[in-house]
Amino acid sequence: MSDTVDLDSAAEELYAGSREDFTPRRKELSKAAKAAGDPAVAAAIDRLAKPTTSAWLANQLARDASSDVDEVASLGDALREAHANLAGADLKSLSQKRTQLVSMLVAQAGKLNGAALTESVTRELEEIFTTAIADGEVARVLLAGRLTSAKELSAAAAAWPSVSGDRAPVVRPARPPRPKADLTEKQKADREAKLAMAREDLDAARSTVKEAEADRAEEERILAEAQRLADEAGEEVRRLYEEVDAAEKREKDARRRAGSASRSVKDAEKRASQAWRLVQQAERILDELSGD
Repeated sequence: MSDTVDLDSAAEELYAGSREDFTPRRKELSKAAKAAGDPAVAAAIDRLAKPTTSAWLANQLARDASSDVDEVASLGDALREAHANLAGADLKSLSQKRTQLVSMLVAQAGKLNGAALTESVTRELEEIFTTAIADGEVARVLLAGRLTSAKELSAAAAAWPSVSGDRAPVVRPARPPRPKADLTEKQKADREAKLAMAREDLDAARSTVKEAEADRAEEERILAEAQRLADEAGEEVRRLYEEVDAAEKREKDARRRAGSASRSVKDAEKRASQAWRLVQQAERILDELSGD
């Protein structure tokens, strides 16, 4: 290991490595920076957050030359241009491509994971890729492989203002604005109508997202309640089985005691019968003696 440890190289090593090694390796790098006489870098390394499973998979995908993660930035540029130009047909086609790209990237991340992704990790990956398509700064940090969490995407972009990944797309020069001809009143009205419709569609889409999130939260609550009731029912079944087992044992013990008592009664009856015959015999002898 080099005697010099800087924040960028430490971050690159940590976010490219395994999640299991992240914390101990971060401690080693911080210690090395401190030993090299740079406490500020050591403190900055200590603050590097360990990525969640979804963020780690996204970071590894950004380092996989065979993945399609670099399409995130170009598709995002195309979508923003279509929005700016109010190109409805292009927006529809690009939105379909976005859905396909997100699904494809999640599937590629699943292959890197080596096992089936959980529902929560899948949902977080979808959020990461969708946000990266919509936000060029998040796409930049994704391509650099420096994400830490699906919930901290904006913070990740702010934390690495100058970083650029090896696979980051080349920054294109801004296109000069095209000269616009004077619009007629009808054209202005049509443009305003399209703008109003686009705003309404956006508001409707946002409302749909909010409703879907509320429905998901309610379904999760119902699932948790159903699981709790199932656990309680299972515990009740277990208790009833234990009671049935105990009752069956008591029944067997009682029947065993009843059988023993029944045999004792028969023995007592037999002894009583024998004793009665002896009494009758003694009475006959006594009568015979008294007659003499």
